[in-house]
Amino acid sequence: MKKIILFISLTIITLTSVFCQNVYDSIYVGNRWRTYMTHLPIGYNPSNHYPLVLAFHGGSPLGYQSIQYQSGLSQKADTSNFIVVYPEGVKVSGNRTWNAGGCCAPATTLNIDDVGFVNSLLNNLFTARPIDTTRVYATGFSNGSLLCYRLANQLTHRFAAIAPVAGDLMYYPWNPSRVIPIISFHSYLDQNVKYFGGITVGATGTYFPPQDSMFNIISSNYNCTVLKDTLYHNVSQYDHFKYSNCSCNSVIEQYVSYDGEHSWPGGLASGGVTVSNQFSATYLMWQFFQNYTTTCLTTGINNIPDKVHSKVYPNPFTDKINLTNTTGMENYILLNSIGQVIWTGTKVEQTDFSYLTNGLYFLKVDSRVIKLIKE
Repeated sequence: MKKIILFISLTIITLTSVFCQNVYDSIYVGNRWRTYMTHLPIGYNPSNHYPLVLAFHGGSPLGYQSIQYQSGLSQKADTSNFIVVYPEGVKVSGNRTWNAGGCCAPATTLNIDDVGFVNSLLNNLFTARPIDTTRVYATGFSNGSLLCYRLANQLTHRFAAIAPVAGDLMYYPWNPSRVIPIISFHSYLDQNVKYFGGITVGATGTYFPPQDSMFNIISSNYNCTVLKDTLYHNVSQYDHFKYSNCSCNSVIEQYVSYDGEHSWPGGLASGGVTVSNQFSATYLMWQFFQNYTTTCLTTGINNIPDKVHSKVYPNPFTDKINLTNTTGMENYILLNSIGQVIWTGTKVEQTDFSYLTNGLYFLKVDSRVIKLIKE
């Protein structure tokens, strides 16, 4: 009987580690219980050390469920082996919001200490889970995106990089204790947080400054010498801008689509809002995150020296993809801008890719990913 009970117990533990990946929990902070959802990747092993992504929902009665649904971050965590945690804002009049600074949310009016909540949550997670504390990242949508900027400003030492989606900087002055890399995603058609600045369409009537003004403030603080370099421009697709040569090996990247509205690019629609399909914010942010730790040193995951590893030329390309430093034994995977596999094989240099539409692509060569532009 003891053997049977032991077998059943071990079976339950095994099934739990494989299938029960979502853990809804709470901590007591700021004289209230605060809730959050943890998603553990498939094959989660407590002996490993995992990167952590905090994902902050927009103003929504659904809380964590809204951004988990929109972004597909849980599925990305399963395939890329990181932990994602979805904190929840305090619910006021049926809606969960964040205190991100001078904005529109009830949490701001009530002066909810969301920075203190996130700080306490990280302390709790570092104790409970095997997290690489040098590889903690933040993303968020709308009101949650605004919180990302505030966290980068006030909890600078905690985060290696942030990825705001459809948001703006609303907490001033911008004076983080360390330079934090940023990749942001937006749409020119967004009427809630207008790219060129203005009062939002809707009940709040909040004024948001232009994105350029925001990034001019940030890049000046970062001492960047290359400002808003255009890496890709197509008025039927999207723009890709980059601020570089900044302090602490940092960069700022922007992806701005010409379609979609106030939504998560490449994700799922919420509330009937049109979503941009020009690129996947989830895919691109994870590629970006992998480059950075909380030190000024880059991880080297996507920045391997050319003298040892292959380099693509020409880039942009028109029909052929050529590489240096290859052995002929490499396996290649070509993905489009939203992370869909469109070609696999070993003879990439002998393949004619002239049929591809112009735009952004990613070539995976064994364990590294190279960004490509097709013209």
